[in-house]
Amino acid sequence: MRPVMRSFLLLIIGLTSLFCTFSCKSSQESHIRFEMEHDIKLYHQAIKYGDVGTAIAAMQSLLVWDSTKTNYYDTLSVLYYHSENYTQAVQSAQVVLDKDPDDNKLLQIISHSYQYLGRQDLAVPFYLRIAKKQPDPTVHYEIAACYFYMRDFNNVKTYVDRIMSDKRSDTTKVNISFNQGHDQQDVPVKAACYNLLGTMSANDHKNDEAMKDFNQARALFPGFELAKQNIGFIKQLKK
Repeated sequence: MRPVMRSFLLLIIGLTSLFCTFSCKSSQESHIRFEMEHDIKLYHQAIKYGDVGTAIAAMQSLLVWDSTKTNYYDTLSVLYYHSENYTQAVQSAQVVLDKDPDDNKLLQIISHSYQYLGRQDLAVPFYLRIAKKQPDPTVHYEIAACYFYMRDFNNVKTYVDRIMSDKRSDTTKVNISFNQGHDQQDVPVKAACYNLLGTMSANDHKNDEAMKDFNQARALFPGFELAKQNIGFIKQLKK
């Protein structure tokens, strides 16, 4: 075979191989794009019908195809949080916070998730990060509540004093859970603080001080159900 002809054949083989490589790559990219579009449609369909489990599965599938999209992790953390999968909510949110440490929404998801998991010690650092940017009475109350469950009563009093001296606490409300988390109520933050102080006194067997604080909580908010229950509990102890 002539050298020129041999070189020409090699060139054709090389071009054919190169074309096959680009073609295969293009086909693979088309397949991935098709699968991701399907997952996005599935996610929206699931959300439409309130099917959180399927929505989570769709987001996880999207992350299989492209794990660099932080907005997927953001959405996943919200889905996990609202489905009470708090450990997974923390894991997903942390991926985003590693790249954007000041994402307030995800800081709140992690701090609340740790509270629901009973890890107030892990929640506090995230609440403190929120408080640096958003030093309002609601955040300070959550910090005080965490310190209460950690039995760090000095810090509870520090944050309660901070709330009481904040003029915004006159109109600010916090959400209080009671009856083992089955019921919730929006309560003025000052009333919530008096209830917290009363609970501290009751735990220390200072029932008269506790009753005084619980009554003050109800004076500020007569419909305060948890404070009402706490008053009933103290009355039972005095019988």
